[in-house]
Amino acid sequence: MKRQVIIVTADAGLRGTSALAPLHESGFAATAVATAAEFYRAWAGQLFDVVVVDTNLVDEPGLSVVRRLRSQSSAGIVLLTGIGAREGPLEGLHAGADMCLPKPVGIELLAAALARLTARLDPDPLPADRAWHFAADDWQLWAPNGRVAPLSFVERLVLRHLAGSPEMPVSKEHLLRVLETASHEPRSARLDLLIHRLRRKVEQRTGFELPLTYMRGIGYLLDLEKAAPRQLSR
Repeated sequence: MKRQVIIVTADAGLRGTSALAPLHESGFAATAVATAAEFYRAWAGQLFDVVVVDTNLVDEPGLSVVRRLRSQSSAGIVLLTGIGAREGPLEGLHAGADMCLPKPVGIELLAAALARLTARLDPDPLPADRAWHFAADDWQLWAPNGRVAPLSFVERLVLRHLAGSPEMPVSKEHLLRVLETASHEPRSARLDLLIHRLRRKVEQRTGFELPLTYMRGIGYLLDLEKAAPRQLSR
């Protein structure tokens, strides 16, 4: 499975086909946007494994994007810093970036950095036939086959509430109130859409159906102790 990468930069050269094509050839599904606003819209609709952020964006400082992203996700973050820029590598690392690369960055160097970062972020597989469980401070959901689905801030928030009630369904009204507390999340993160995307992500990443059942008129029930989850064909 190709790792999903998004590059956020005002540099048209880094967003062009000549830059993205080598990344695709290196095993990454790469896309690029010019502004922080475009990135937030893309982030709301798709899971990215790594985000490459330029410090010099037209609508928001790159460090601000890094801080916001790190508060919500365990995705890999690469910060591109300009020579002599006020926001240097040290500020980037303190903000939550995993790597800082100087601009102008060569595509070969960027591809190598992305390969090293994704290899480091990938957890070692666990033996199969284990129960569903959370790891990495609940930022990851592990399936019984040892595969893992990383979680966004809101997905983590909702699943933690569901897991805290393993024998009783949690009403949609309660989950909606939980979502209201995440005021900085995009409003597109409505409950039904969130659940749909979460099911799809877990299926794609682990090959298993998420053991989450909707009981009409009652709410959702998450059964992480489910003995025999159905593994989907891949």
